[in-house]
Amino acid sequence: MFNSNKPRKVTIIGGNGRMGRFFTQQLSAVGHDIQVLDRDNWSEAEQLLTNADLVLISVPIECTVDVIQKAAKYLNPNTALADLTSIKTPILQAMLEHHSGPVMGLHPMFGPMVPSFSSQKVVICSGRRDDAFEWLLTLIEKEGGQLMKCLPEEHDRMMVAIQAIRNFHTFSLGIFLTETNINIDRSLDFASPPYRLELGLVNRLFSQSAPMVVDIMLNTPERRDAIIRLAKTYSRLAELIEQEDRDALIQEFQLASSLFSQQVGVWQSQSGTAAISQRLTVDKGLMTSATSSAQKTSINN
Repeated sequence: MFNSNKPRKVTIIGGNGRMGRFFTQQLSAVGHDIQVLDRDNWSEAEQLLTNADLVLISVPIECTVDVIQKAAKYLNPNTALADLTSIKTPILQAMLEHHSGPVMGLHPMFGPMVPSFSSQKVVICSGRRDDAFEWLLTLIEKEGGQLMKCLPEEHDRMMVAIQAIRNFHTFSLGIFLTETNINIDRSLDFASPPYRLELGLVNRLFSQSAPMVVDIMLNTPERRDAIIRLAKTYSRLAELIEQEDRDALIQEFQLASSLFSQQVGVWQSQSGTAAISQRLTVDKGLMTSATSSAQKTSINN
């Protein structure tokens, strides 16, 4: 039987990144021995990986499989190996292929800016010997986190809508607002709750790592295809606007409304507008800062 209170030796590959630092802080705060392995100290890989109880891989998506291959040769058969990427099927397959010990795919469904696991979801995709991760999962739950188990294939299908499509929509809105030079600070004086929600999402997106956000949109053919279909939907609807085709727009609205009206009761019971607004409310200064940052990024690129 596992001891959830026993201090573990944990090595986080990519531990100097944002999510890596979050896990370093959370695990070290309860007494676990955390070591960070990055490019600048890869010469210490054998020392930091061989005797680890858990190795967490927290690197950009495009580097993950390569890092798994390089790290696996140093792992002993009892070391638990997990990743934190937002794509699970190919990453889990790579870990199972290159490491004979315990394997699990993890996806924190939150950004690294949160203070703790409290009220945050972590998706779990089983690979091999789940019991080796029981202490970590118990810690997440004790800290108020919510664990959700699923197959990696289902995870990746869901992330097309939850991450790729949403990120593209929010990314597009942020770029549009930047190009129109709207005074965000002044607009908040007029803002309705839905407008504040949208700006809150834009602000959160542009406060994250640009390569990470772009990789989430580009990383799989399914994600790219879905984004292209969404862009075509935008174009089709824009043509109706240009043609002032009121009847066609109403018909499009009613078609979508018939789907979403079936779920409105469920959504209201799970998270009302007031609760969502409270979570996403941002002050004017933060919003102005995000817009300024986006403008600088646009100029520099």
